[in-house]
Amino acid sequence: MSRVAKWYIAVVVASGTGILLLAARWWSSASLTQFAALLCFTLFASTLKVRIPGMTSTISPNFAFLLIAIAFFSFTQVVVAALCAALLQSLWRPKSPPRIVQVLFSAATLVLSSAFAFAGSHLIVRSFDANNVVALVLLAGTFYLSMNTVLVSIVVGLTEQQPIRQVWQNCYEWVFPYFAFGIVVVGLMSGSFSTMAAWRSSLEVAPTMVLAYLYFLGRSKKQAESRAPSEEAEELLATSSLGTTRS
Repeated sequence: MSRVAKWYIAVVVASGTGILLLAARWWSSASLTQFAALLCFTLFASTLKVRIPGMTSTISPNFAFLLIAIAFFSFTQVVVAALCAALLQSLWRPKSPPRIVQVLFSAATLVLSSAFAFAGSHLIVRSFDANNVVALVLLAGTFYLSMNTVLVSIVVGLTEQQPIRQVWQNCYEWVFPYFAFGIVVVGLMSGSFSTMAAWRSSLEVAPTMVLAYLYFLGRSKKQAESRAPSEEAEELLATSSLGTTRS
């Protein structure tokens, strides 16, 4: 791993830690029962992971429930939900044992993305209509998607020595339909949501997001299967070329 990659990871982890400390200072115990219900749905969604083709990163529908949290709960509760979701997503049945630095970076990425989405959406919506939940959710989803894909693409580009723009484009093109679907679903349903019925709001969103997960899981597997023959051919070609050189 290059020195630049190590510094970048250190900065992201430190920034995420700073957000956690800030959130702890502003801790709010309001609506704990409703928050606990939302957190349960968020954690369940974190176990529904889909691997992004060509990358070791995964996505899950937990972002949809984080959007509900951003719309109706405090900054601290949003950060706590993001942290718990990231940890479970990283540690739940991984394809290979994750390293500590990977878990820390993933947690920091989700915390930063959620915090950025919360601050940006609330700041903009508050200026024209503080009660416009639909606009809040749509803005939060846009900010979350942008921040998340940028942070992940940079670390992949630096650690794997690939063009960051190309990595971002591949990541964005694949995850955009997934995120866009979830953002629209939560946005359309958010008009009927309320803090006092967070579990009901989550229950309404859950079936749709599970179906989206199943669809994109199948899509991911098809792309992985289609990549396998080409990778085998490239490996065979490389082996043949190597043999020719040696001879």
